[in-house]
Amino acid sequence: MATINWNGSPMTLAARQSAAMSQTSNGSMILAFQNISEMNNAGKLALTSGSSQPQFLLAPALALQPTILINNWQANNLNLANISANTNTPIWIAAFGPGLGSPPQSLPTTGDAVPVTLYTTLKATTVPSFMQLGFQANSGGLCLFAFIGGPQDAHGNNAYAIALNSQYGNTGPGYATPAPAGYYATTSGNSYSYDFNWGSSLLFVYYFGSGSVVTDIPKARVTAPTVTLVSL
Repeated sequence: MATINWNGSPMTLAARQSAAMSQTSNGSMILAFQNISEMNNAGKLALTSGSSQPQFLLAPALALQPTILINNWQANNLNLANISANTNTPIWIAAFGPGLGSPPQSLPTTGDAVPVTLYTTLKATTVPSFMQLGFQANSGGLCLFAFIGGPQDAHGNNAYAIALNSQYGNTGPGYATPAPAGYYATTSGNSYSYDFNWGSSLLFVYYFGSGSVVTDIPKARVTAPTVTLVSL
């Protein structure tokens, strides 16, 4: 397994390659990945951080949009290995968060709409009063956004994933149905707003097209399975 030093910039991992980030942020970070094989190959990444057991991230075949994982790895290292079964299964990876990725565009606080393209990063300085962050899809297609800012919760996280035109319908705060794991909220409509008062602080917004959020991360087995054979 060949290991590449990684600073979070977009890169492609060939099968049997791994990327190592020596130290993550001590705050929320967004990991994006996408199987870019043109063959019908299911992809798989193994993720480790610190002394953790491997977590396996499935990268579906023929995907045209990314999958994201939001987490706070608490300044530990982060290692990603492409362990796909077929060796012709490159997987694109990138990390997003304050200080990571391409330079952000400015998000004005005047309410003016800012068009975004895939992997757009917007940055704003909030004011010490209630504000509303709004998302608007201009079609019926799925739109996945994530934003980072404000105080951290009890787990050290301050990142939120919002999906518009979502197959999950209306979920999350203000709705009867909890949001799926990994999401803050989803809506079946083409708009969503988030009200907050963080004082004067930085806000970062990211757009991931019609991507999805990792909702289940299987861990390595800690107890070996068993087989029995008995005469009846």
